[in-house]
Amino acid sequence: MKQEKREQLLKEVLGKKRSLHNLNQEAKELVDITNQELLNLIQSNQQEILQLSKELNFTDEDFENLRKDIEKDFHVKVEDTTIPVNPKDIKVIFQEMEENLNRVVLGQAQAIKDMIVALKRPYVIGSHPDYLKNTILIHGNNGTGRHLLVKEVANELLKHKLSPSNEIAILDMQRYQSSSQETIFLQDLYMALNGNAGIIAVEHITEGYTVFNRMLQQLVVEKRIVLNKRYTLKHGYLQEATSGLVKDAIDVLTGNGKLLVFLTDKKMSDVLDTYGKQFIDTVVDKIETVKLNDAVIGVIVDKLLESLLNKMKVQLKVQVQLHDSVKQWLLSKYQPSDGMDSITPFIQVIYNALVDVVLNHHDVSGVEIQFDETLMIKHHEEWIKVDLRDDSVVERQKIQEELDRIVGLDEVKEYLLSLEDHLKITNLRKQKGLKVTEVSKHMIFTGNPGTGKTTIARLVSRLMKVAGVLKQGQLVEVTRQDLVGKYVGHTAPLTMSVIQSALGGVLFIDEAYSLYRGKDDSFGLEAIDTLVKAMEDYRDDLIVILAGYSKEMSEFLTSNSGLKSRFANIIHFKDYTGMQLLQIARIIAQSKEYKLNMAVEKPLLEYFLKVQADNSQTSGNGRLARNVIEDAILKQAKRILKNPDADMLELVLEDFDVLAQDNE
Repeated sequence: MKQEKREQLLKEVLGKKRSLHNLNQEAKELVDITNQELLNLIQSNQQEILQLSKELNFTDEDFENLRKDIEKDFHVKVEDTTIPVNPKDIKVIFQEMEENLNRVVLGQAQAIKDMIVALKRPYVIGSHPDYLKNTILIHGNNGTGRHLLVKEVANELLKHKLSPSNEIAILDMQRYQSSSQETIFLQDLYMALNGNAGIIAVEHITEGYTVFNRMLQQLVVEKRIVLNKRYTLKHGYLQEATSGLVKDAIDVLTGNGKLLVFLTDKKMSDVLDTYGKQFIDTVVDKIETVKLNDAVIGVIVDKLLESLLNKMKVQLKVQVQLHDSVKQWLLSKYQPSDGMDSITPFIQVIYNALVDVVLNHHDVSGVEIQFDETLMIKHHEEWIKVDLRDDSVVERQKIQEELDRIVGLDEVKEYLLSLEDHLKITNLRKQKGLKVTEVSKHMIFTGNPGTGKTTIARLVSRLMKVAGVLKQGQLVEVTRQDLVGKYVGHTAPLTMSVIQSALGGVLFIDEAYSLYRGKDDSFGLEAIDTLVKAMEDYRDDLIVILAGYSKEMSEFLTSNSGLKSRFANIIHFKDYTGMQLLQIARIIAQSKEYKLNMAVEKPLLEYFLKVQADNSQTSGNGRLARNVIEDAILKQAKRILKNPDADMLELVLEDFDVLAQDNE
């Protein structure tokens, strides 16, 4: 069986028609081929060898025997093409490395085993110094130790002298979102490939600009990136060559013996969609970090608390006794969807609470900390309660009060509350480790000006933050002029800068239809394309709300094939009735500490009814009511100056010019 496997692998290395039985004949046929050419042949099939070796379960011993066969029959030392191996037995090195990783990266024994296999491959099979040492894909939920694993691998490689440093070069694909950033991306990639770091870690791997994703795919699959321009290196920075006669011009990027690691919390199907099947097939070492079990979570929390105690002792000079209730409180905060990331913020809460005690009390050298309905710190026989009340509860009450004060918009309010209910259930299912159904949270608000679209958008941003959907909850309100540039290459970076400012909150684009002025509006279309891609890349950290007239928004959705599918929630804001405008006028007056005289209400209602009946599309709706009240306040000021004894809080009939004009 072993003989058959070796024959199969040799066929892959040396060609389909060659076999172990006729090696001597093949040697004669290859007599005119130099040793280096044969080595290049082996190297050119490196990825195929990696894949096949995994499928055939080849051991180190199998490869050693294979090496000997090649050396015996072809008089070529395969080691000439491999990475220099530390004099220490390579098996012992990686065995020790695996043990060390398991002591630090808890609960990921299989992932660590797979990582060791991935690290061992280039030392067993060989690796050309100009190409990547290996490519590894690590996928798994947040908080499961993906980044910790890479960090500790870097430390271990340096420790065993298998890498010149433990530096890790980071390529965060979120940073590269448009063609205008090509030079920046290439500069960062060049520095990573030619710097001191032995490992290049690619973050947010599905969120980069398509062209840059393709370059990484090319580096992995084809072993090098052929650039479409020639560059020179000046003071460590790439500059586009202005002449074809430039000496030592750079037009190709290669792996330079780096270990390339892709990190993602996305599904493998998302990675496949981004990089393609050839990339997936080429990357032999795909490592999954799994969800942590209760026992492992407990051990990790113990280590976090041990580190916390040491930090308190060293930085705050305080000896702390932690009750077990603190650990139990932390364990209750664990959520499978976020892993240990759901617990670590509360470690900081404990530390910050002790900092407050140290700052506000004298002679704090020893304390006890326990959890009894809230966090409590004992200092000089006094138990100090730490306020852990969730501000989101108070904020939710305020949002509800504001919703209740909004006149009309019953259907809009009902939609928001149903969305909130869905999000609550989704969070509960996540906490229990159950599958969840994600719904699109992007929205289109249609309706005439003054119907409350911006007001509701502000409440959406706050409501989504309270629900835990958004981290910040800010509202960034923009129009076309904030997104569309004035010259070629300006639009995408401008749009991305606005999007970046809205991350963690809501991007509200008023009169969004103005972004599309026809097929010849290349700047507007570029802004739309950038927006659509960002919505996908940041779907967990951004809500986009588009606002405009109903008809125009329907036409706008046809400008990009990806728009309509991403905006499943189209919410129409109806024009206010005359009675609703009167209610709004009362509320606005009260908010400014004024009141309407009883004699004003009937003629004011009649005025609103008439305006809305004539043309509600241009009336201004809620803005109309605001303008009427503010004009009346100005008119009242003149009246009060002439008659200081008059009631300063009351708005009377003569204060309303629109009513006087209407009567005329």
